[in-house]
Amino acid sequence: MQQQVKQVLKLSGATEEFSSEKISESIWQAAQKVGGKNKDLAFTLGERVIQVVAERYPNGKTIETSEIGEVVEKILIEHGHAATAKEFIRFRENKKHLRQDKKSLGIKDDIGLSYNTLYILKQRYLKRNDKGEIVETPRGMIERVAGFLSKAEKTKLLQEKWYKEFSKIMANFEFLPGTRTLTNAGKDAPQLANCFVWPMEDDINYVFDILHKSTLIKKNGGGCGYNFSKIRPEGDVVGGIPELAAGPVKMIEMFDLMTSLFRQEGKYESGNMAILNADHPDIFNFISAKKTDGYLPKTNISVGITDKFMKAAVKGKDWDLVNPRTGKVVNTVKASSILDLMASLAWQTGDPGIINLSGINKGTARANPLLKKRGPIWATNPCGEVPLYPFESCNLGYVNFVKFVRDKKFDFKHLGVVMKVATRLMDNVIEASWFPVPQVDKSVRDHRRLGMGCVGWAEALMMMEIPYDSKEAFDLAEKVTKTMYKSAFSASCELAEEKGQFPLYKDSIWAKAKRKPRNVALLTFPPSSGNAVICETSFGIEPYFALAYEQNVLDGMRLRTVVPSFVKKLKSRGLYSNELIQRVIDNHGSIQSIKEIPDDIKRIFKVAHDIDFRDHIKMQAAFQKWTDNAITKTINMPSTSTPNDIEEAYVLAWKLGCKGLTVYRDQTKKDQVFEFGGSKKLNETQKMCPNCDIPLLKDKTNCFTCERCGFSVCEL
Repeated sequence: MQQQVKQVLKLSGATEEFSSEKISESIWQAAQKVGGKNKDLAFTLGERVIQVVAERYPNGKTIETSEIGEVVEKILIEHGHAATAKEFIRFRENKKHLRQDKKSLGIKDDIGLSYNTLYILKQRYLKRNDKGEIVETPRGMIERVAGFLSKAEKTKLLQEKWYKEFSKIMANFEFLPGTRTLTNAGKDAPQLANCFVWPMEDDINYVFDILHKSTLIKKNGGGCGYNFSKIRPEGDVVGGIPELAAGPVKMIEMFDLMTSLFRQEGKYESGNMAILNADHPDIFNFISAKKTDGYLPKTNISVGITDKFMKAAVKGKDWDLVNPRTGKVVNTVKASSILDLMASLAWQTGDPGIINLSGINKGTARANPLLKKRGPIWATNPCGEVPLYPFESCNLGYVNFVKFVRDKKFDFKHLGVVMKVATRLMDNVIEASWFPVPQVDKSVRDHRRLGMGCVGWAEALMMMEIPYDSKEAFDLAEKVTKTMYKSAFSASCELAEEKGQFPLYKDSIWAKAKRKPRNVALLTFPPSSGNAVICETSFGIEPYFALAYEQNVLDGMRLRTVVPSFVKKLKSRGLYSNELIQRVIDNHGSIQSIKEIPDDIKRIFKVAHDIDFRDHIKMQAAFQKWTDNAITKTINMPSTSTPNDIEEAYVLAWKLGCKGLTVYRDQTKKDQVFEFGGSKKLNETQKMCPNCDIPLLKDKTNCFTCERCGFSVCEL
């Protein structure tokens, strides 16, 4: 067979000699990835590709690599090798990602964004037409969101003013609303909130009604939280018949199943938070529920603790278990036995976490100001950072801390300015939101709860050369959060004077105050996975899980990421090289065991598993002091940690005033391949949750999700 084409034009612009062997070899490599074993067939298909190329270019014209790739894909599909074709396409896309050629994405960059951010916006957030074609630029997305939210203002003059202000802080990536708002703003039925809480009563008809309503919410996008403590224990009397009650754990199983069946917008899976109070008779069964790997995969479980329980556990006192149906004590155990089992199971499985109901319900401005009239809050959203009353929801937004570092100092003044604009923007999210359940709509508007948090805390600390695990960092966290809260509260009071207080203010501690806010709460610190990826910075208040890594997104596509401040520091010291970055990637993102990196750099650039769990908790507690909602943070522990370490973490978090706690010991999951701290066991296709640092699990629909927080690679 005559080969006419002589040269190939590569993506880089360089040319090289046309090689028929390279085409056949690439087909064979793709076939092997999907289980192919017939090398001769691969080379036969390669010969067919060469034949088609020769027919198309009989005069020996230079051919682009993209044109060759299109022919390969066409031949593979025509001959019934769709799986191999898909793997070949994936390989080609990954080569584009490695080059990070923005033009290859086919969208206009009208802001000046990085390749990674553009790629994520294209795949997930930019508007498409009925044919699935992108019809929006990044600035167009911002203009769509800002325009939609500014329409909540009363006059055209105000709409124009706040459209400009909203657009400014978003285009500068100083503040962004949550990804639910970025995706749904401007739609006919815009559910813009992220998370919801539902009441639970000891009545089967009521349970099924909540199951139906919460499923409607999940279908439209949003995670759900429940407290099952009112459900009578397993084996209790039902209608006079003994030993008939299913109990809370079986109820949770039902809600978990429905979460799997009905996906958000038919594609993305939601998540649940199931809470059971420490005095429920089924508390031991509940704590042990996830001992079987894969059970309740869409549900986080947390024990509802109180000051009374923790004091009893620490002092070795007895603890009564009370049947919620009768109010009678049915068993008395050592409180420490419950705490011990919690620590043991968390050591084995990563669950349960704790929800500090006493910390949530102090009846203060920063811990349920409605407590006296409306009673305690019993439940949170799936990740635990937003305590909510029944039917209430919370919409989330994120300050990008990286944008407030100036010459290695934090710009508190500018943070205050941005927070005032952000408070109005997020309040308008409530005005613009639609909900499919009337009780949710009413509760949301009665409370007007906001959840403003952050991305980029770890990177901001690195830019200021402050170690994450230092007193300086803890003190700065408290000062930053205080600035956020005071600025947001002032803005909320100004909004109340203009637009009115939140309807339930008469039941709050502000009923007779001179200044009354428009929002019952303002701050929270969520995982922020989507927004952190868009901003290309660290997640929430977490330390980096790696300084350099290759990220799996969208069914095998890989994006290489290196922390910018780390690159800058290495270059300033003459240490940067591609070889060194690859060594960091191979070392799972940590530099602590790399000898040629100086100790002062190692001190500043620590990743999650380099930091003692006590310092993780101290950082969470520092942020909690001025946070009126709560905080999501994973307390990472090495595989060598003991159940006693986890119990110590529970007690320390309670003593320091944290409203909740999630711990994760490395290697908890039996199928975890990715290890931290220098292990050489690494499966490069393993997908890790950026929030929890645990493997994402693959379900029957080929979607990879995190058992703990519900994060999905599809959401990137």
